[in-house]
Amino acid sequence: MAARTIKLTEVENVQGSLASKLKSARTLTGMSTRAVAKQLSKGFSISHATIANYESGKTVPPIDILASLAHLYDRPLNWFLERSQSLTGVRYRNLKSRVRSAELHQFEANVQRWIDAYVSVEQRLNKTLKSSTCKIKNQRKLAPDALSRSVRETLGLSSEDPISSVVELLEAFGIRVLEEPTDLRIDGLAARYSDEYVVILNPTVSNDRVRLNAAHELAHVLFGDCDSDEAESKVMENRAFLFASHLLLPNNQLKQAFTGKSMVRLVQFKEKFGISLAAMVYRAEKLNFITKDQAKKLWIEFSRRGWRNNEPGYVRPDRATRFEQLVEEILESGKMSIKEVSDLAGVRPEEIRDRLNLAIGIPSVLASQEDEAQTIKFPQ
Repeated sequence: MAARTIKLTEVENVQGSLASKLKSARTLTGMSTRAVAKQLSKGFSISHATIANYESGKTVPPIDILASLAHLYDRPLNWFLERSQSLTGVRYRNLKSRVRSAELHQFEANVQRWIDAYVSVEQRLNKTLKSSTCKIKNQRKLAPDALSRSVRETLGLSSEDPISSVVELLEAFGIRVLEEPTDLRIDGLAARYSDEYVVILNPTVSNDRVRLNAAHELAHVLFGDCDSDEAESKVMENRAFLFASHLLLPNNQLKQAFTGKSMVRLVQFKEKFGISLAAMVYRAEKLNFITKDQAKKLWIEFSRRGWRNNEPGYVRPDRATRFEQLVEEILESGKMSIKEVSDLAGVRPEEIRDRLNLAIGIPSVLASQEDEAQTIKFPQ
C-alpha cells in the first residue's frame, strides 16, 4: 500500500515549523541524516537526501514515516504537528554525557515556554528587542581572537576596556537572554528561534562562569553554529571558549596580568575583567606567557587551596532580567494580569512570582513564606 501523505490545512504555515522540529529533534540525538535513514530502512525505502528534504521543508513526510521518526527521536507525534516557533540549532554548554536525553528534552520544553512568553509580552508592550549594533551574520571564516576584536570594535571598546555586562552585549546584538536555574549539568545554551536567537544561562554557577558562558554562547551565534547541521565537536567548543576568553580579556591585558608573577595582580585582573583565574592560567600557558611547569604548579596550588571550585576574587553578578522587567511593566500597566502572563508561559502564577523574586535575589523558598508569595512592588 502506498504511504499516505499528511493532509494539513495552511500547509505553507505549518510545514516550516514541522521541518525545523524534525531537524532539531535529529540534531539532539547526535545522528546524521544517513544514520536516521539507516534506522528507518527496516520498514521504509528511504534515503538520507529524503530526510534532508523533510528538514528543509521541501517535502512533507507521510504520516507513517513521521510516526517512525517521532519514535526514533523519542518525541510525541503531536509535538511535530503543532504549529509554533521552535528552538532549532540548539548548542549546549554542558557535560552531555552526564545529562540524559529525556532531561534535555524537558529542559528545552521549559525554556521554550518562557521564550514564547517573553516574545508575547514584548509584542503586547510593543517593545520587541532590536539590535543596536549590526545584523548577525556567519563569521566562521574569522579566527576566535579576530572575531573578539571585531566585536569590541563594533561596541567601541578598546582592548583595555572591561566588558561591564556580557548579557547587555548579547542584547545589543538582538539576542534574547533568559536565566533558567537547573541542577542539571547545563551551564547554558544558544539556539535559533525563528529568524532570531536566544541564549539561556544557568545562574546557579559562579559569577565569572556565567559571564564566560554568556560569551561562549554568543560565539555559537556569531560563528553560525546555531544555523548549521554540523554535530557538536571539541573544535567547535574550543573555538567558542577561545572567543569568549579573548573577548573578556584580550591578549595584551592577559600578558600584563602575569607581569611580575603576582597572585595579588592576577586577582585584581580577575575582578576588573570578570574572568576566572582558571581561564587566565589556561590561556597564559597556551600563549607561553607562563611555562608549562609554572602552570602545573599553579594548578596544584589551586587544588590544594580548594580554588578549583571556589576561587578568590569578587566578580559582580551579570544578570539577565529584561524579561522580568517587562513582566513587571505589563502587570503595572494593567494590560495583562499575572494569570494571563502565566497562561502565556504555561506555568502557575506562583512560578511568575518566583521568577520576579529571583530576579531581585529573593530565593523561592523565602518568597513562598510570604503571604501569597507576592512580589515586592515599587511604591506609587
